[in-house]
Amino acid sequence: MYTKKYLLSTLKEKPAQTKTISHQLMLRAGIIRMLSAGIYTWLPTGYRVIKKITKIIQKIMNEFGALEICLPLLQPKKFWDQSGRNKLYGAELIKIINRRKKQFVLSPTHEEVITYIMNYEINSYKQLPIIFYQIQKKFRDEKRPQFGIIRSVEFLMKDAYSFHINNKSLKKTYHEIFKIYLKIFNKLNLIFHVNIADATTMGGSISHEFNAIIPKKNQQKLLKNFNYIQTKEIKIFFICTKNTKNKYPYIALIINSEYQINIKKLKNISIINQPIKFLEIKKFFPKIGNNLNIKNILENKIYIIADTNVKKIPYFVIEKHKNLNSILWNQDIFFNNFLDISNINNDEIIINNNKNHSSEKKIEIGHIFQLNTKYSEMINKKIKNKTGKNTFMHMGCYGIGINRIIAAIIEQNHDHKGILWPSCIAPFQVFIIPIKINKSNLVKKYSKLLYKNLKNKNIETLFDNRSESFGKMFADMNLIGIPHGIIINLNSVKKKYIEYYSRVNNCTKKIKITKIIKFLQKTIK
Repeated sequence: MYTKKYLLSTLKEKPAQTKTISHQLMLRAGIIRMLSAGIYTWLPTGYRVIKKITKIIQKIMNEFGALEICLPLLQPKKFWDQSGRNKLYGAELIKIINRRKKQFVLSPTHEEVITYIMNYEINSYKQLPIIFYQIQKKFRDEKRPQFGIIRSVEFLMKDAYSFHINNKSLKKTYHEIFKIYLKIFNKLNLIFHVNIADATTMGGSISHEFNAIIPKKNQQKLLKNFNYIQTKEIKIFFICTKNTKNKYPYIALIINSEYQINIKKLKNISIINQPIKFLEIKKFFPKIGNNLNIKNILENKIYIIADTNVKKIPYFVIEKHKNLNSILWNQDIFFNNFLDISNINNDEIIINNNKNHSSEKKIEIGHIFQLNTKYSEMINKKIKNKTGKNTFMHMGCYGIGINRIIAAIIEQNHDHKGILWPSCIAPFQVFIIPIKINKSNLVKKYSKLLYKNLKNKNIETLFDNRSESFGKMFADMNLIGIPHGIIINLNSVKKKYIEYYSRVNNCTKKIKITKIIKFLQKTIK
């Protein structure tokens, strides 16, 4: 895509009356524009991000066997009267009366409607369990729309609904979708907690809430008098090996910062000294202080074992002299082994009820419910089970707020230059800035050839062909958060190389022109 054919609506100054970083950057990067309080237009850059997130969710839900549908946004109000949720939602329900004086609700959710439809479509226990999902807009008459798209009147959601012949089947699917949500949020590189939640507005007995954690300023820091280094996304523990005279006297255990070390699993690792004793950082590294260099620490005669879940984390950030330094796995640091060493495994539901998190700012990004028979009882829907007995269907519902995911990702991934998108959802993967393209045929030749080759490799690229200064073009690319950049100038192409720029690491690297495509393909993966 050429910028002259694209709507690149960036703003230099901070917009007035914006209270959150995500709201500020979404306006400045040309992602959204407000039409009315709580109602936004998604411009091309923002809509590209939406489409990528929905594609990830669709792929994972489809692999699970969920069936995608599209339910009507307008619902007869009588369904909400019947379920009792008309009064429960109260003024938040947006109500419409048509020319025939029929009353409708502009949908905030679809439990009543999907139950009504399944009343006619499901007639036997042999059809169960079955899971439906959709991705579309929802509406809520917010009393105080604020924080941009975090609390809005119109919002985009993925909502799913499952139907079962009994509670055992419901719990099994609920557990499986719980793990799917972990997979989705980890795929999007989100830092999040899961908590037991209130199910009042939906009904049912069991509910869990997924909350993205919004980091405080200077959150990345070295904790004093404790046995791990706390970073944005990982924890590092230090212990001794079995034989302190060997090549590696110490072991670094690296796990996701949301998880805990499983001591029982450590005892099964042969090279770890027994009994297991964690080393305090101050004693282990007495001069650590302001001279912290995590790369040198981990490469100094230390055997590195990373939990298998760490593979999901592309990089981590740690503060040094008020600057944020990024460390890339298997580029800046090489692991000796990936092992299952945390309390997380494929069969566990992990709930974080740590009261210490109550003061943290958070954004709800997902919510799941076991609704049991509430809605099938509402319409008196019974089907025969295996024994021939009539029984009410059990139901679960599962929501993901796509608007809120985007806001949460920006809150967790930004710097003073703009947004730092994870590569999988960035509006473009690569940008090209040709310096003084109109004054050099050689720059024009190599720039357009590279752009053509990137398109042929299905690498989404934004080619900046505007008549702007390099500073303006570079600032815009950083602001909208394109993770990889190519800078082409006459001096470099004469020497058969170009400059590669990493948005995450905020650094440049000279790459031979003949190797840039393969380099990008490998780096983007």
